[in-house]
Amino acid sequence: RFKARYGLGPGALPAGEPSGRCQGALPYYLSEYGPENVFNVQETGLLYQLLPQNAFAVQGEACSVGTPNGERVTVAVGASMDGSEKLPLLVVGRSKSPRCFRNARSPPVDYEANGTAWMTSGVFERWMRKLDERFQARQQRVVICVGSLPVHPEVKNLKAVTLVFVPPDSSSCVAMKEGVIRSLKVQYRRCLIQRLVGCLEGNKEFTLTLLDAIEMLHLCWRRVTPEAIVKSFVEAGFKLETKEDGEDTEAESDSDLIARAQAAGVEFPEGFSLEEYAALDDGLATCEMPTNNERAYAEEGAAEQAGTSVDDEDEDEGDPVLGAEQCAPSKTDALGALDTLRRFLTTQNTDDSFHDSLDDLENYI
Repeated sequence: RFKARYGLGPGALPAGEPSGRCQGALPYYLSEYGPENVFNVQETGLLYQLLPQNAFAVQGEACSVGTPNGERVTVAVGASMDGSEKLPLLVVGRSKSPRCFRNARSPPVDYEANGTAWMTSGVFERWMRKLDERFQARQQRVVICVGSLPVHPEVKNLKAVTLVFVPPDSSSCVAMKEGVIRSLKVQYRRCLIQRLVGCLEGNKEFTLTLLDAIEMLHLCWRRVTPEAIVKSFVEAGFKLETKEDGEDTEAESDSDLIARAQAAGVEFPEGFSLEEYAALDDGLATCEMPTNNERAYAEEGAAEQAGTSVDDEDEDEGDPVLGAEQCAPSKTDALGALDTLRRFLTTQNTDDSFHDSLDDLENYI
């Protein structure tokens, strides 16, 4: 391994190609592969049920304090540096078989589970091999840059993916954390507030299962624009072609959304912004380097589970709401929902693509 890392002996990389753990490797790969084939991957912790009124408990504190594993997930986010492709999200939870997954045959993200809801070397390797198969099928050779951490091991015999390990405080990691991931989290918090306000305005009980959160994450990841991704890397010092940013398409501004939520009875800390709300869980550990408090949770869980995922459907995250089983809608229910959507679209100024999508859905059903 030492010889391969430093270019010595039979394990050496081709002449002129830097070691995958070399700090200066990324500019080389950008030049050789092009930004559309250079991906950056980074993990973030997410308190997916954290509502604005509960932000008082964590604002100004280390958000990991007092946070049970059941209310959090780790999300691995990856995108090409030109923003042309976003990798499917990887979500790591605590429960292997949540009741809310019982009728969900194809969650819209890759899902893994273990006792701490953290990234592990095993989870990382399985994900990289899955991505390698994805790019092999397309006959596309890519570079995937990840932080040089113990949970990001070298994965042998990849065919289409070259792994490059960069310092966790490198420019590309900063761009992912402060740009791409922050954009995703702001979108998620917007969706969470809108869901809460909708329930309050409709006099309905607010619930959010793990599957609900995963579906929201998938939707919000789609809303992160290529322009926002490129902008993140440009601001971190990379020279990339930029286009006009078309991401300000929200029908409701942040201030309007907060005002609407307050009118519905949601408490917000004074002067609280969506950016601050999205950043509250940035301090969550995502791998095997936890804070003292999260280490206590991990050790407590390990004593009972030996670090494995919770596999009992009756133990879903310790909260009946999180693990609530969702009954599978019938075909009649699904077709009725499509009719409602069609009636809604007829009241809006939309193009034919939305109606075409509904027709495709109906044909599938």
